[in-house]
Amino acid sequence: MRFNRMQFFLLLITLFVVPFIVYKILWLSRSTSTNGIMCFMGKAQDGQLVRVYPVIKFSSDGIDTVFFNGNDDLQFKRGDMVPVRFKISDPTDAKINQFTGIWMDTIVSAAIPLIIILIIFLHRDIIPKRSKIIIGQKPFVKFVDV
Repeated sequence: MRFNRMQFFLLLITLFVVPFIVYKILWLSRSTSTNGIMCFMGKAQDGQLVRVYPVIKFSSDGIDTVFFNGNDDLQFKRGDMVPVRFKISDPTDAKINQFTGIWMDTIVSAAIPLIIILIIFLHRDIIPKRSKIIIGQKPFVKFVDV
């Protein structure tokens, strides 16, 4: 298969960035929202790094209570009502139903490969502008100047 430079980078983005977004969209489609209560602020220390996060409780079925840790440094007061989104099939997979609570992990996970791909794309010496990329022959990926 022959690709021009732009097609090759769009293929890389499709392979390494889009799956994070698709996973989150599927998670959102299989989840529902409810309200939880902020119980207390949790604290974890890993070496010199200290994490402070809210611990939220909610009931997924009206009987069982589920506890989960929110994102770092979100400030809620004890007893505050907190919007919660959780997976119907797995209530322990819950997140605070705000933009940062839902999307921050996806943005960070997708941004790392995207930045690497963009650096390679924008650097003129790595893959020259008029290169053709051949995939599937020996060597598996071959860059040909045209």
